[in-house]
Amino acid sequence: MAISLEDDLVALNERYVLTQALIEATTALAEHCEPECILRKVCDALVGSTTHIRLAWMKLGELDASSLRPEYAVGPAQCLVSPAQPRRNAGLLPEGPLRQAIERWTPVVCSVGGEHSLETLHRRAQEYGLRAGLCLPIGRNDATQRGMIGLYADHADYFSLVGLEVFAALADVINASLEQAMLLQNLSHLATHDQLTQVLNRHGLDECMVRELSRSKRHNKPFGIILCDIDRFKLINDSLGHHQGDRVLKWVTERIQGILRKEDCFGRWGGEEFLCLLPESDRDKVEAIAERMRTTIYSSPIDTDNGPVTVSASFGYACYPQDGRDLNRLITSADAGLYHAKSSGRNRTVGAQELRHHVYAMGSMLDAALRDHRVRPAYQPIVDLNTGAIIGEEALARLILPDGDVIEAREFMEAASQLQLLHRIDSVVLLQAFQHCVAGVQKGGGGRKHFINISADLLRHRELVDTLLDTALIHCSPCAGLMAEAKPIIIEITERELVSDVQAARKLLTPFTDFGLRLALDDFGSGFSSYRYLADLPISFLRIDGQLCSRLHEPKVRAIVQGIQDTADELGVITLAEFVEAPQTETILKEIGVHWGQGYLYGRPRFPEQVLDSVACRVEI
Repeated sequence: MAISLEDDLVALNERYVLTQALIEATTALAEHCEPECILRKVCDALVGSTTHIRLAWMKLGELDASSLRPEYAVGPAQCLVSPAQPRRNAGLLPEGPLRQAIERWTPVVCSVGGEHSLETLHRRAQEYGLRAGLCLPIGRNDATQRGMIGLYADHADYFSLVGLEVFAALADVINASLEQAMLLQNLSHLATHDQLTQVLNRHGLDECMVRELSRSKRHNKPFGIILCDIDRFKLINDSLGHHQGDRVLKWVTERIQGILRKEDCFGRWGGEEFLCLLPESDRDKVEAIAERMRTTIYSSPIDTDNGPVTVSASFGYACYPQDGRDLNRLITSADAGLYHAKSSGRNRTVGAQELRHHVYAMGSMLDAALRDHRVRPAYQPIVDLNTGAIIGEEALARLILPDGDVIEAREFMEAASQLQLLHRIDSVVLLQAFQHCVAGVQKGGGGRKHFINISADLLRHRELVDTLLDTALIHCSPCAGLMAEAKPIIIEITERELVSDVQAARKLLTPFTDFGLRLALDDFGSGFSSYRYLADLPISFLRIDGQLCSRLHEPKVRAIVQGIQDTADELGVITLAEFVEAPQTETILKEIGVHWGQGYLYGRPRFPEQVLDSVACRVEI
C-alpha cells in the first residue's frame, strides 16, 4: 500500500517500524566488528522492517559519484544494482544528488527518474515501484573508514514524510559501531603486528601457521617455512647505532615483501629474524624463493647516515610434510638449516633436508641417552698458575654409549642446539655437578671451585631453572656449615649464547645469582660485546678464549691477552686461560699475570670413580 500524504497514522506507524528496526539493529551491530558486515546488517534490517523500502545498497571505502560500485544490495529491486557495472547504476541514483552527498557529507533525498537517469533504467525502476532515493553518508568524511548507504522507497515523499531524523539517528548508530569496529581492529593489529616494521609479529605468525597447517592437512597440500636472520646485526647496531639498525630492519622487510606473493604470510619472528610461510609450495619453489630473497638483500647496499652498507642474511627452510608434520618440528627443522647457514659462513641458504641424516641421527642418540641417564659430566682440573695447586675443575658434558664408548660435547652440541635439547643436557649436567660438589665438600674439598657451562636455552626455561635450584638447595643443605660464604659453584656463560640486550641477560641470570652462585664469562675475546657484558653483569671470572691462548707466541695476540689481564686486574676479576697444552704457553701466561690455567698440560677430563664403576646409576630431576 502506498503512503498517502494525508494519512498521518500510516506515516507514524512507518516511523515506529523503522525505529524498532533501529533498536534491534543496535544490538546486532555490537556483535559484528567488521565494518562491511555492519553496513550489510543495516541494509538487511531496513529492508526487512518495511515493505515500502524496496532496495538498499552499501559501499565502504572510496566514493566516486561517476563510477560507484555498490558492494552489497538487498530488497525486491536488488537486480537493478550491479557491483560489476557502475554505469548501470547511474540512472537509479542520479549523479547530482550522489555527488552532493559526497561533497557536503549530508543526507540527500532525490526522485528516481530525474534528468540524469537512463530512460531504460527509469522504466525498470518504475516497474519495481521505486519513486524516491536517499543518499546516506556513513562515518566521517576525513576518516579512513567511510561509506554510503542508498535507500529506495515506493513513494515520492517517503523520506520527507517519515522524517530524516530517523535516518540521521540510524547514521549515528552506524558511526558509533564503525568507530568501535575500528578500535577493535586497531587493538587486534597491535596484538598481531610488529610496531617497527608493521608486518606480523610472532603471535600473528603463529595464528597464520596454525590455519595453514590445518588447511594443508585437510587438502593434502604442501607448504614451506623460511627463517631469515640478518648477518652480524649486533655489529650493525653497535657500530651504527640502534636508529640505523631499525632502518636496516625495515629495509630488509621491504626487500622480502617485494618478492613474496599475495597469499604468502610474512612477519618478524623476533629481533633480527623473520619468518615466511609459503602456502602450496613444494621444496623447489621454497628454495628458489629463499635464494631470491638472499641475493636481493645482498645485491644492493642500503644507504645509512654513515654511507652505503652491504647487508647479508642467512636462510633456513623446511617443508611440510617431508621435514615435519607439526609446526614445532617444522620450525625446529628450518631453524636447524638457519643455524648451519650461519655457522658455515653466513649469507647462505640451507634446507632442512641437507642436515636431516646427521642431526636427526645424533638427536635420536641424545634423546635415548637422556632417557637412559647416559649424559654425564667429566671433570677437567683447573690450576693456580702461581702455586701449581689444583683449585677447581670444569664439568664437561659427555654422552656414554650403551657399549661404554664416550662421545665428547663438541660432537653432539650442535645437533642438540638445532633440536632444542640443550636445556635438557644442561639440567642433568648441572644437577650431577651439584651432587659432585656436595660430595667433595663433605670429604673436605670445600675450597675447590666447580665451573659449569650453561646455555641460553636453559636460561629461557625459567620453570626448569627454578626446579633445578630448589633441588640443588636440598642437596646443598648438609654443606651449609662446611663451606665459605661464597658457594663453590660458578656458572659459565658465553657471549654468543646470550641475548644482545644486557638487561634481558641480567634478568635471565637472576635466579642463579640470587641463589648465591658467581658468574664466569666464557671464551672472552672471541666476540664483539664481551667488554659490555663485563661492564654490565656481575662477572667474577674471565675465561680467556682458548684460540687466543694457543697463539700467545704471536706478539699481537700476547698484547691482546695482556690487555685483557690488565682490565681484569683493574676490575678485581680472576682470569682463567684455556687450552694450556705446553710449558711454553704456561710460562707466557705467568709472565702476563693470568691467574689460573686449564688444559691437557694439567690433565684431561675424567669421570668420577662411581660413574666408571657403573654407567647404569640414576640421577633423577
